Amino acid sequence: MPPAVVSKKLDVVFSRLEEGIRSGRWKIGDQMPTENELATELGCSRGTISKALARLEHAGRIERRPRAGTRVIDNKAPPPPQPSIGLDAWGFICPGDQHEGIWRIGRGFQQAAFAAKDRSLMLSTGENFRKEAEIVGRLHEFKVKGAVLYPVVQTPQDQIYYSQMILASKLPLVLVDLNLPGTNRPAVVTDAIHAGKTITQHLLAQNCRKLGFLANYAWTPGVRDRYLGYLQALEEAGIPEDRRRVFFSPEMHANFDDPLGEPTEIARRYLARKPDIDAVVCSNDFFAIALVRVAPEFGLRVPRDFRVVGIDDYSIAAECEVPVTTYRVDYEKLGRLSFELLKKTAEGQTDDYPEIQVRGKLVVRTSG
Repeated sequence: MPPAVVSKKLDVVFSRLEEGIRSGRWKIGDQMPTENELATELGCSRGTISKALARLEHAGRIERRPRAGTRVIDNKAPPPPQPSIGLDAWGFICPGDQHEGIWRIGRGFQQAAFAAKDRSLMLSTGENFRKEAEIVGRLHEFKVKGAVLYPVVQTPQDQIYYSQMILASKLPLVLVDLNLPGTNRPAVVTDAIHAGKTITQHLLAQNCRKLGFLANYAWTPGVRDRYLGYLQALEEAGIPEDRRRVFFSPEMHANFDDPLGEPTEIARRYLARKPDIDAVVCSNDFFAIALVRVAPEFGLRVPRDFRVVGIDDYSIAAECEVPVTTYRVDYEKLGRLSFELLKKTAEGQTDDYPEIQVRGKLVVRTSG
């Protein structure tokens, strides 16, 4: 079904549910019917009901709790609509500029907007993905021309929720650094398979044959593809994967104030398993730095006892006590291309929903 038809159906369902609350059918404190019951009553899918309830929750009408159901908390008539703020700008929505990759993407986005003599607007949302999703859902109120989104997605449940808000938006949107299949939005991402393969091939060229892989949030597409690149390099070298050398932690708790905290604990757990390794490919530089720093706790040294490489080339990788060999991701280029793709999308110059992949390059330092 075309996105416009889906959006129209959602608007109708949302209006009928809101009218049911305002008319007193469901009073404050009342429990609303289940999603299945509402879908049957309104003749739509459960997914449409879920999206409509999410909008009611954002509007402060209802409260949704797992296993407790949906409860009405406000039935007042909405205030008269305020005139929209005509910003006439292109937006960049992101968690914040504390993360180096994000601020470098933002810099590329702003540089491209400046070169095009266009106004740009940057909104930071913090690490709360629901706040970012809410902003995405309300962008039309500010009359922005479109927006590039850096999604805050930490769990599969977050991805579903965030995707629903993107699907409901009528503005031109472009995703950057992470694609969300099924949202029907173009994206600009790193060629993560090339990154994983390139950095692994570098270790193989150093005669390393017992290569491990360390990562968290294994379900994330970017990490998955970096891992696939690692596997491709091993296969081409005729080396079978040894799962005892691979460690995926299911946790992901974004903390821009302490980006090394969680990777350090995961690195300790990895080395505590005493893997038979002569090198480790890390899904990002933070894991590589963490391995360098915790290795002495286990009587090991990098690169004396095993080599370590990362991916991203954040500035901290070069400043580490053992400078980290890494794969440099061109984040500024991601930002520039995402702006250019956003303008083309808004002007109707794209017939489909492309994914543009950007390749980086190897940066060799002491660790590997």
